[in-house]
Amino acid sequence: MNRISVRLKVAASEMAQEEIRKQAAFLSQSISNLRFSNQGDVIHFDAPEDEAPALEALVRDLSARITRALRSLQRKVLFASKTSSSARFREGVSAEGIDFLGVGQVALSGTPLLLFNYFDRVFADFGRTWNAKSLRTPTLIPSRTLARCDYFRSFPHNVTFATHLREDAMVIDNFRARHQTAEDVDAAALADMDQPEACLSPAVCYHVYHLHRDQTLPNLGVAYSVCGKCFRYESSNLSDLRRLWDFTMREIVFLGRRESVLEQREQSIAMMSEFLDSHELAGEIRTASDPFFIAPDAVSKTYFQLSSDSKYEVSLILPRGERLAVGSHNYHSDFFGRAFHTDVEGAGFMHSACVAFGLERWVYAFLQQHGSDPERWPEAMRHAPEFRQTC
Repeated sequence: MNRISVRLKVAASEMAQEEIRKQAAFLSQSISNLRFSNQGDVIHFDAPEDEAPALEALVRDLSARITRALRSLQRKVLFASKTSSSARFREGVSAEGIDFLGVGQVALSGTPLLLFNYFDRVFADFGRTWNAKSLRTPTLIPSRTLARCDYFRSFPHNVTFATHLREDAMVIDNFRARHQTAEDVDAAALADMDQPEACLSPAVCYHVYHLHRDQTLPNLGVAYSVCGKCFRYESSNLSDLRRLWDFTMREIVFLGRRESVLEQREQSIAMMSEFLDSHELAGEIRTASDPFFIAPDAVSKTYFQLSSDSKYEVSLILPRGERLAVGSHNYHSDFFGRAFHTDVEGAGFMHSACVAFGLERWVYAFLQQHGSDPERWPEAMRHAPEFRQTC
């Protein structure tokens, strides 16, 4: 592998760097270890020598498009925690209780699992403010539902398809014979599979919109508290608890009139602001965007999200100046109301908002800032039921 450096005509802003990192991993699987110079005017990455010229051109073109589109934007920070300007980190954070079983697949035990359970409980409690209904959703989601959500056009690179062998005795027996002593699925297996009619769900809120298809909601709207497994393939961006293929999302989903769901989102932002301070977490609540695929309209979608305040992320500070988005507060306008033909009594198409928490990311960021010794944790959580035996 060679180190390749691409000098940019215009230095990439912090927002542009974030978007470039998201998308560059899907230019080619040969690109790895992408990073920026301190000034943001040079991109370094590793790649095979024989592919260097082509990959350099791809990275240069992607970077130019993103920096040009976002050059006039300034990130809006709604809230900065009391410790955001003086973040401190624990040295030598233990990895005990965090075991990787495959690419982007993790098992938690011990202290990390207790933290996971704590964050899940307190974020579920957030939903009581709006009498949110508890909902259990499946891991699978119909591919037709994802199509209605525009997922295949906006995020095709993230999709994990669920399929099975075709109901054909010859196909099944041939597969069985080939794999009697195999240690992995062979390269011919895809040809034996049926057309996917389901995928592994990339977000639990999609099930909520699907649940209310072709319905009219009461004028006061409804709210749901839901937790489930989510799956987003992120290529070389997959790394430790920060970015998993198989992760857990706790969400509060609001359905109703525009004014109602926006007010609920504002309340949730205020609650999260108090939570960050009470837990002495260094971070911000700030404008953000989703990781759209590198299609021609991706940059315009990114610009719209960043400029329209439709997405705010909870961004916690990590060592070496890195940041981690551990949650988000999203407003979808009436997109899902139109997609699923859902109305609100006397108010037209349903509007929606959701508050999402990536639980494994919360565990990672908390451990980086506070360490794994409960005796040194913030008072707000030291005596929580999850930790009574450890404090």
